[in-house]
Amino acid sequence: MKARFWPFLAFCSVSAPIIAAEFPDIPGQRFDVGGYQLHINCTGSGSPTVLVDVGLGDDSTDWLPIQQAISKNVRICVFDRAGYGWSDFGPPPRTSNRIAHELEILLEEADIPAPYILVGHSFGGYNIRIFAANNPEMVAGMVLVDASHEDQYNQFKIKLPNNFDRRGTIMILPKSTDSMAHANKSPVLRERAFHAARAEISALEQSALQVQQHAILPVVPLIVISRGKPEWYGDLVLQQREKTWIDLQQDLTRLSPISQHMFAHQSGHAIPHEQPEIIIEAIEQVLTQANARSIL
Repeated sequence: MKARFWPFLAFCSVSAPIIAAEFPDIPGQRFDVGGYQLHINCTGSGSPTVLVDVGLGDDSTDWLPIQQAISKNVRICVFDRAGYGWSDFGPPPRTSNRIAHELEILLEEADIPAPYILVGHSFGGYNIRIFAANNPEMVAGMVLVDASHEDQYNQFKIKLPNNFDRRGTIMILPKSTDSMAHANKSPVLRERAFHAARAEISALEQSALQVQQHAILPVVPLIVISRGKPEWYGDLVLQQREKTWIDLQQDLTRLSPISQHMFAHQSGHAIPHEQPEIIIEAIEQVLTQANARSIL
């Protein structure tokens, strides 16, 4: 019997930092959020604006196919959290509270007005939930993509590490998926993602507690997308882990009375890479619902 990699806590080695590596051309713009700059890439036009926070280990480039599809009908902005993509590294700890606050500043500096459809994959779900709880009047809808649940570490009895040495990091995707998804990505972007993810994972326990403290969200259309292919399979213990994950996903639908649960049957945790079309469908559904509510 064989188990796939734990999608949040699979250890891998990190090479030495790249020296004098050239960045790819910047697709968006950078804005100061308090002595350091974050990158955001916006395309399309229309309101509300779709605002995406990606999963651990990904950056804004991983959502380009989805962004290109959505931008045909509405404005969509994908930002790089501190340390990822073309964003500067930010001050520690890299908690969801800090990330949500940085996002507030970024949106103001970039002059991207509300309302927003918030989309969060994996750890990005933590961050957009805190943003929504702090700014309910700005949120028109939400999409959670196999998003982290604040109780998952307790449920799985996992003790999160507080820090890592220079060569240690943690990846979130199964090895096969990660190799496929990032094979063509610039080495400097991959290297930055390793270090940025390491900093965020060091603060995951704090972030989970912060999400618990921001439990009340605005009453808006919400779609929860969960993976259809298991990340754990094999013996009964691993099967129970997968069942618990889906139970926690179902619990996320209770965040709003206007919710729907969809399954990406052809995908594991890396839904933006493996089944992007279901994310596009969900965003379009939430946009339709939000626009209908706005004219009532």
